[in-house]
Amino acid sequence: MDYRNYILEFKDNNHQNFKSFYDLTNKQIYLTSIAILKDRDEALDIVQDTYLNFLKNINNIDESKFHEGYLIRIARNLSINRYKQKQREFVNNDVIDNQKEEKDILELEKVKAILRHLDDDVSREIIVYHLIFEYKFKDIAKIIDKPLGTILWIYNKAIKILKERVKL
Repeated sequence: MDYRNYILEFKDNNHQNFKSFYDLTNKQIYLTSIAILKDRDEALDIVQDTYLNFLKNINNIDESKFHEGYLIRIARNLSINRYKQKQREFVNNDVIDNQKEEKDILELEKVKAILRHLDDDVSREIIVYHLIFEYKFKDIAKIIDKPLGTILWIYNKAIKILKERVKL
């Protein structure tokens, strides 16, 4: 059975052949998710969310134009959103506060005090990702979902502000 027939069946609320459809498409979705999230359980969650999203919007799909890329795009977007959410939680929950070694606490307090000199969260995020976690700018651009040029501009502007305000 081709994808067109599956879509037509699903539009008629006939899910009898869903397992066959799932077996044809789940590997690509899983591989897309695992490549982004690097976590098996998270990737499996995304696979489920992808099919739920797909079925929820089944009536908006043109069966004559459907291909696996549609599902992969859903999985990719969901995976990127989950990745960004996890990264923001990581920074916004003050990962710095979770460090337990006493010798580092004083250093971390200094870092947090310096970061307070920046006016916006995006600048702080970029500085933390690059200087503390040593992410490359292209990876930061993917996480924050901004163009690389914008990330570099924000970073350079933040460094300039820090040099002026902290006298680095």
